[in-house]
Amino acid sequence: MSRVWVFGILAALVGCSSGAASKVEKVPEDLQRPRIVAPRVPDRHAYGDITKLRPGQWASYKEGDRAFTLAAVALAGDSMWIELVEEGDPRLVSARLVSPDGVVLKAFYGEIFKNGTRSTVEPQTLEQNGTPSGGGLRESSRETDQETVKVAGRELTAQRVSVRYEDLEGRLIREVTLWHKDVPPVYAGTEAGGLVRRTTATSTVELTGFGADAKPLLDLPR
Repeated sequence: MSRVWVFGILAALVGCSSGAASKVEKVPEDLQRPRIVAPRVPDRHAYGDITKLRPGQWASYKEGDRAFTLAAVALAGDSMWIELVEEGDPRLVSARLVSPDGVVLKAFYGEIFKNGTRSTVEPQTLEQNGTPSGGGLRESSRETDQETVKVAGRELTAQRVSVRYEDLEGRLIREVTLWHKDVPPVYAGTEAGGLVRRTTATSTVELTGFGADAKPLLDLPR
């Protein structure tokens, strides 16, 4: 009796291991990606004039502990896809379709990890940009000069512009900017070229690299 009992148990175990429960199903690629909540973005482009850009142009900057890259990655009619990349792990990528008048028509968001993992790409909600333009400042004086700086091992002789502004209470505010003709104006631009450095009383934004070989980082939904 005991042998029959043991045989029955073994037979049952074999049956369980060979059934449908042991079948390994391939997980769809989309389900392998972490899903994220996309942050909101302003409905106005806060950076350079996209009509002055060519696809592929990019520039990287540092502001305090923040490192970021702006890249013009593709044309869509008379509008341009601009990617804003917050550097880190993961890299936070916001792709924005910007019209010639600076309106953000639509935007998508994704995250890219150093190990190659990518999140899903999610649409971003547009919100009204409430940032006031000008801030009530009046230019009181302007001086121009030249300054030589090194960016990514390259020496640039930049145009240096020092401007003093007066606010509504009569206080003077000084801003010093450097510009160079070879720098793409993706962050900001003038007739002297793209921004190399901007220094105010509270912050400094400084160019760390630039080029013309940018490709889209996000695979946007069709």
